[in-house]
Amino acid sequence: MVESYDTLIDLIYEAAEDPLKWERVLARLTAAVGGSGAAFHASEIDNSGFDFGMSWQVDPEAQRQYADYYHTVNPLAVPLGTVPAGVAIPDHALVPRERYKNSEFIHDYARPFDIRGSITLLAARNDHRIACLGIIRPYHSETFAAAEVALVQRAAPHLTRALALNRRLAQLDGEKRTLEQALDRLGQAVVVLSEDRKVCYENDAARRLFRHGDALRVVHQRLAAVSPIIDARLGEAVRAALALNGRRGDTVTVPRENGSHPLIVRIMPFGQSSDFPFGIGTRAIVLITDPEAPVEDAANDAMAAFGLTPAEKRLVHELLAGHNLQESAEILNITRATSRNRLAHIMSKTGTHRQSELIQLILRATIG
Repeated sequence: MVESYDTLIDLIYEAAEDPLKWERVLARLTAAVGGSGAAFHASEIDNSGFDFGMSWQVDPEAQRQYADYYHTVNPLAVPLGTVPAGVAIPDHALVPRERYKNSEFIHDYARPFDIRGSITLLAARNDHRIACLGIIRPYHSETFAAAEVALVQRAAPHLTRALALNRRLAQLDGEKRTLEQALDRLGQAVVVLSEDRKVCYENDAARRLFRHGDALRVVHQRLAAVSPIIDARLGEAVRAALALNGRRGDTVTVPRENGSHPLIVRIMPFGQSSDFPFGIGTRAIVLITDPEAPVEDAANDAMAAFGLTPAEKRLVHELLAGHNLQESAEILNITRATSRNRLAHIMSKTGTHRQSELIQLILRATIG
């Protein structure tokens, strides 16, 4: 029994990462308590977020009729409203058996679909979401025993945690897709590195550069320069960023084999507190500027939202392109003092304190 329970818990946490595996969990849990079927459903109260549903050997027509009408006459519904979330409870503990047996619900729904008893667990219930697990037993059978209810109760906290992980992973996946779309619109090549130096994300512009392969490429999942000398410098800059040394990051000029203008590669650190949704351990972001590629102005709306002036936007664009403050001043034909003052105004408006923090903010703001 212990081995069987441990297997059940392992399956629950596998389902936390892959919702398709909930069917195996329901099959194992149903068998463990001598049930005939089970269903697990979760949804946001306002129907605007995470929604989940899985069943095991429950007639789809029974589910449809219950959703259409019979949930309104289920004698268990009202007393279930008084049961705290996380508590597994059998139907006979909610409603006297005689009252239950004489209800419309039993005669017109439960009996035709061969449902005698049930164990219900509200895995979550609050102002934002509800999650309910139900295990049923055939009509001509005994009610669930205390030991069977206790087994569901023992698994309850694991079921609740696994479902919460499903919801969070779904949210992160949505955030990731949104951010990927924003970074693709940015037009500039963007690469995100994990803490082991591996490329965990590259946008469309970066993929096009890597396919060209005349300056940068990905080798064994790591960003590399074609030139061994430049690759060594790039490796040093990446290691410094991953070690969170030099908060402003570093810039490496990467020549091309075809003699075209070199790429400008800016490597900046991302601290562990970063909410950049590309997996746990994301530590560095790489901005690659191709001087010969047309630059899209996708960050303009984000900068306008912070009230940046046209001159301030131009400076931010140069920083986004990987230039340092001195280089940006020269390109914009302004003095170093003017560029410093302009940057100070930008940081004041955006609430940032470092150039790398400013660039990260602008990138994140493009999501909206």
